[in-house]
Amino acid sequence: MLVDWSLTSNFLGLFKLWKALQFYAGFSIFMLYVYQLPIEFSSMLQWIADFVGLFKICSTSEWTEICSSVSLVLFYIMVCTSFITIGLILFKDFS
Repeated sequence: MLVDWSLTSNFLGLFKLWKALQFYAGFSIFMLYVYQLPIEFSSMLQWIADFVGLFKICSTSEWTEICSSVSLVLFYIMVCTSFITIGLILFKDFS
């Protein structure tokens, strides 16, 4: 990545990392939403979800869990807008 970044003057290497970060954030949000479904998971899947850090949001949820979910969604929005902004900057430089 540093080689790509150093070879270009418009941070093309950094632009490649945003796509992976966007995928990771989107996958995390998807897993959090799937875990919220009102179905019963096996004990092994519940153990994996606890290990990874997934949780169900309900009326008894702590504020840290709610803030974590909101910050994950805001992080995804921030990554998407940064990805679009970097893409527009690169497109403007090439035209």
